[in-house]
Amino acid sequence: MNLTIKEIAEILGSDGVFPDTQVTGFAVDSRIVNAGEVFFCIKGSESDGHDYTSSAQSNGAILIISEKQTGVSISEIVVGSASKALIKIAHHYIQKFNIDIVGITGSAGKTTTKELTAEILFTKYNIEKNEGNKNTPIGIPISLKYLKPETEIFVAELSGSHFDEIPQLLQILTPKISVVTNVGETHLERLGNVEGVAKAKGHLISTLPVGGVAIFNADDELVMKMANLTRCKVVTFGIKKTADISGELIGNAFVISAGNLTYSIKPKTPTIHFLYDALAAIAVSLEYGIDLKKAVEVVGGFEPVEGRGRVTITAKGVNIIDETYNANPVSMKETLKSLETKSGRRFAVVADMLQMGDETIKIHKELGEYISKLRLDGVFCFGELSKHVAESCPIATHFENIDALIDTLNAKLKKDDWVLVKG
Repeated sequence: MNLTIKEIAEILGSDGVFPDTQVTGFAVDSRIVNAGEVFFCIKGSESDGHDYTSSAQSNGAILIISEKQTGVSISEIVVGSASKALIKIAHHYIQKFNIDIVGITGSAGKTTTKELTAEILFTKYNIEKNEGNKNTPIGIPISLKYLKPETEIFVAELSGSHFDEIPQLLQILTPKISVVTNVGETHLERLGNVEGVAKAKGHLISTLPVGGVAIFNADDELVMKMANLTRCKVVTFGIKKTADISGELIGNAFVISAGNLTYSIKPKTPTIHFLYDALAAIAVSLEYGIDLKKAVEVVGGFEPVEGRGRVTITAKGVNIIDETYNANPVSMKETLKSLETKSGRRFAVVADMLQMGDETIKIHKELGEYISKLRLDGVFCFGELSKHVAESCPIATHFENIDALIDTLNAKLKKDDWVLVKG
């Protein structure tokens, strides 16, 4: 990492003498600090980084950024806000690189779209991306250590869980291409309603620079309204409505079209929500001059991110779809709708959707009503909130005990059945 302790002190306007020692990265968790990293004392809702500076030092930190003196024997810079200092340093650092930035946000599909976009772009460019789901003003800076002088494009998944989050991220990054996958009922405890969600995501579009590109889900009305926020080029992707890049799920195959070209592929995750992710990623790749056929081939070989649609076949021959990373009404409905298209018997295991705000019970009941209209062979609910799903879904059974759920489900399953686990 081309950054020194002395340089960080200058960025933060700190007095004193600091060594010209190069740092290796940024950290906020003292348990996983690597040798040579800077540890930022972030105050969270349940813990305070100031309590863990000794642990950070023991694990190899060479600089502490804190809001009060902590008594460590390594270099320490005291600031008014450690989180703001992290943003400021990250912004300074990324300016050292001549790179394009692709920013991806949305209520569902961000991580898979980011991973697939990076994989397609990698066929032609030197690519880096944010690590895992480190998509916040704390997580993005941690991923900047992967940037290299030869990096051409940084693909960044960006969270928008509160109104200030994307504006804070934009203090670090300036995307040239911005993607909005969809808008749905997520983080409602902070954003209030879907209009609030759209407003939070819209910051990414309204700040596009001259020459930028906005990539939108044509099937999402709230996303398409964001076209009013920019004068930049708009590219659309979709399944239901006319779009620049369109797709169709036929059996286990994707049929993808752009311009006058059409290609088909059998992906490892033949679902509607993965098709949307693939179309968004292809839209980005076409802007960078990648051949549509090549992009579609990458989609066909893409391995799903753990917890986001990976399929495991058991010794009994049962297909298990792992969607356990997270859940919200958008991803729930898209995934369950995709399950309905599978050949063979179809079962769903549904857990709670969190961070739904005041509408939590209503949203779970609506999900139950939605599921009741699908052609499924059984629904197994677990969790306090999922009781409301079962109440409004005649084919659903709620379980208080996870072992009882597993035993009951296992007794029903046979070869070629499909089981979606979502929560």
